[in-house]
Formats: sequence, C-alpha cells, structure tokens
Amino acid sequence: MSHVTSSFWRTLLASLSPPPPARCPYCPGHTERHWIKWGSYERYAQDKTDRIHVPRHSCTFVGRTFSLLPDGLLPYHYLRTAEILSRLAALFLDEAAPSRWARLHAAARTSVRRLKSAFARVVTQLRLPGHEGALSPADFLRRLFALGADRIAEIFRDWKELEPKHSVVGIYAR
Repeated sequence: MSHVTSSFWRTLLASLSPPPPARCPYCPGHTERHWIKWGSYERYAQDKTDRIHVPRHSCTFVGRTFSLLPDGLLPYHYLRTAEILSRLAALFLDEAAPSRWARLHAAARTSVRRLKSAFARVVTQLRLPGHEGALSPADFLRRLFALGADRIAEIFRDWKELEPKHSVVGIYAR
C-alpha cells in the first residue's frame, strides 16, 4: 500500500487549487450552470499556519451557498487527503495500534483514535462505484486503493459535490 499512498502526493490528492463545480448540490437535476460566484472563505491547509482561499458559489434557484474543497483537502480536516488515507491504511490495513502509531509519528493519540473510530462508523455509509452494500474498513480501503489515485480524487470530488456542507467524506458520523 505504501506505493499507492506515496503516489497520492504526486497526483491530484496533493492539489490545493479548488476545482470549479460541475453541478449544483442543491439542484442536481438542473444540468445547466445556474450558480454564481459568491466570494470566498479562508481555511487551514496542512498545518495550522498555511491558509488557502476556498471560493463559494450561490445557487440562483434555492438561494443557498456551497463550496468545493480542493482535491487535497477533506471537510473539517486541516491534514491533506493523502495524509489521512495513509493514516487509515496504517491503522486498518497494517493493523497498527493507534497509540503506538501516534508515538512513532509524533501525532496526538486522541486524534489518531478519533480518526480510527470515526472512519469505522462512517465507512458503512460510503459506497464505491460498482459495489453495492457496506464494507468493513479494511475491505473498503483495499478496494479504494486498488482504484488508483486519480480515480480516488475523482470519487472524493463527486462525494464533496453531492454533500457540500455535511459530507461523509469528512469522516465523521452525522
């Protein structure tokens, strides 16, 4: 798995440039572009000193705003997508103990444990293309990594577009 997670950094999952939205999450039935730019907001990226601007958009039909995070970021996480996926791979595929992994990588034990338990709760809600039904965390990650980094970035972008405010991709239970 390490060759897959290392390739994430060289591909779209390392990108911090926000992609333009392909559809409105509030009106997915309207295929024509009907949203307008609506300013931006700042958020942390990678560490608690780097900040990026994320553009916001407003749906002209329902009057609600939405944004699409860069491929390299997940909602409510300042770590990049690749870093989170590599931590999940270590915890579920390599079966590393959260406390030991945290100590070896100078991470907070609580954060690592919280990530592991949140992913275990949320993974039952995530569906990979071409697969119906819930998967265990390890099976989900194996199938996800088998898709390759470019396809993973595309899947995460689709998930973020479908649920802009409360995405399960943020790895927390609703």
